[in-house]
Amino acid sequence: MKEDKDLIAEVIAGDTRAFAGLVTRYQHMVFTLAVQILRNRELAEEAAQDVFVKAYRGLSKFKGEAKFSTWLYRIAYRHFLDIARVAVRQPKFVQDKVPEILTEKSLDDIWTQLIKRERSELLQKLLDTLPVQDRACLTLHYLQEQSLEEIASISGCSTNSVKVRLFRARERLKSLMQLSLNGKILEEYER
Repeated sequence: MKEDKDLIAEVIAGDTRAFAGLVTRYQHMVFTLAVQILRNRELAEEAAQDVFVKAYRGLSKFKGEAKFSTWLYRIAYRHFLDIARVAVRQPKFVQDKVPEILTEKSLDDIWTQLIKRERSELLQKLLDTLPVQDRACLTLHYLQEQSLEEIASISGCSTNSVKVRLFRARERLKSLMQLSLNGKILEEYER
């Protein structure tokens, strides 16, 4: 598998197809960040595509001082925040499928899945109440596993500012979790 720098060199040399390798490598991470910030799948798909178009057009400006992924996340982060400031959020549609044959084991599995989904939805609703930049910081750190230095580079803040934002975002989320269902959800996550 070619490294990012090799694919970038090929694209800059005129092989536009080499950019597909970068898209394939980073599309999931960019899309996940888009969904976390924008809270709308269709809008996130379009916004993620826009990010790759911007990255392709600006690739000649990539200096290699940071990792390509950090540079790409910076473009994505700023683009998604711009969209989030003006986007109208639409409710998500979830379609439940009920299996035709239910056994005791399948009922237990369904119950477990429903509880997990309920917790996940509640956690997502709590995350949605946080400011966009806090939600983005939590997403980058915990879901995208970006380091504090990488998040600082992406967001244009100092590492200390990222530490503070991450701490405050966790504290806000913890407070919201304590208020929800009298803290039962928080107790389960702390186990």
